[in-house]
Amino acid sequence: MWFLHKGRFKSLVNEEEAEKRFATEVKPELEKGDVPAMIIAAFIVFAPVLLLILCVLWLFNSLFGG
Repeated sequence: MWFLHKGRFKSLVNEEEAEKRFATEVKPELEKGDVPAMIIAAFIVFAPVLLLILCVLWLFNSLFGG
């Protein structure tokens, strides 16, 4: 595969320039209500999935568990 050759990768990506750009990049500051908003958003995203998994496990247990 052509993309695994080191020479081509080094010609495509300049490591020193990428590291320098990463070091000088400014990280965004979090505002006052950002952390609670992220926690609520994560709950809204993952709660239905966890509920669905629990319901499937309960159904499987009730049908085949005896």
